[in-house]
Amino acid sequence: MTGDEPDNPHGFVPVSFQDGRWTTAEGKEVPWYEVQTDLVPEADVQGALERVLSVYGVSDVVVDAFDQFRKELKQPADASRPDGDS
Repeated sequence: MTGDEPDNPHGFVPVSFQDGRWTTAEGKEVPWYEVQTDLVPEADVQGALERVLSVYGVSDVVVDAFDQFRKELKQPADASRPDGDS
């Protein structure tokens, strides 16, 4: 190995999931088994959020707002707005 070679030859390329496929910004399809994400399982996120809200004694109004926020995140995108604009 020469001084110009990196210690770890692996790299990361941003990908997005659309139409059931992982693709790069250039549109190259990436096999699912090569994709690594930093996503945390939903149950872990929910548990952490519940612990934080209970430990800090957050008011019911804030808890209700977070509950509504969670519901909004789980709803699929509006089919009548293909470009995301209203």
